Amino acid sequence: MAEQEKDNTMAVVIGVTLVAIIGVFLLKADETKHLENYSGETTAAAEAQVLKGHKDFNNDVLKDAE
Repeated sequence: MAEQEKDNTMAVVIGVTLVAIIGVFLLKADETKHLENYSGETTAAAEAQVLKGHKDFNNDVLKDAE
């Protein structure tokens, strides 16, 4: 009797799926790492100081007519 060749298709599919799932979890864990430096408390005074230098790009010409 000739030996049948073992089909590894299912093992390959499971392996690729596991690699993809692990990759997603690693990327999700690293997703917000860059935001840790900016997680300090904000106050109204700090926000007012930042917005003080903000230029208004609103093109509302009717606002000036009032």
